[in-house]
Amino acid sequence: MTTVEVVEKKQNYTSVHEAVKAGDVEQLALMIKSGAGVNDVDVVHKFTPLHCAAHSGSLECLHWLLWHGADTTHVTVRGWTAAHLAAIRGQDACMQALLINGVNTEAQDDRGCTPAHLAAAHGQSYTLQTILRSGANVNVSDRNDWKPVHYAAFHGRLGCLQLLVRWGACIDDVDNNGNLPDPILDTFLLPPLHRAHLCPG
Repeated sequence: MTTVEVVEKKQNYTSVHEAVKAGDVEQLALMIKSGAGVNDVDVVHKFTPLHCAAHSGSLECLHWLLWHGADTTHVTVRGWTAAHLAAIRGQDACMQALLINGVNTEAQDDRGCTPAHLAAAHGQSYTLQTILRSGANVNVSDRNDWKPVHYAAFHGRLGCLQLLVRWGACIDDVDNNGNLPDPILDTFLLPPLHRAHLCPG
């Protein structure tokens, strides 16, 4: 590929969001310098470039955006910050970078979910551990009084469930309907001898 072809290829991005998704930090910098906004919102998903970086795992672009004043509190139509998206996608390196830059791990989306809730729901145990190590509340509640342990149990995320219990999650807390996290807790968390009595035969 010739230099001219490379330049032409780089000019094919129709938005700064596309450059970020491609991990093209050079083109990102050029587009911002040419007038694109560091917090511009795309039409389809209402993502800022920082949202795109966290979602796609474009770590270098994410760092660049943070260094150039990207808004870590901006939310999508569902109330997700960049940290929520990093949690959903298990983009651990991006989550670490966001945490270093002071993102709020207690930020709640439209349902009251924090990044910890979403990491637990999607089985992203490494990212969940990163969030918990930052000092996030392991027993934070959403609008239905569901805690991360409820989400891990409901979705059958054993690794996240075990992690949350090790970090002190309350497994006997009920939601606003009086429900415990889930019967799955009995199967996965009881000692082996007690668990054997639950199994037929």
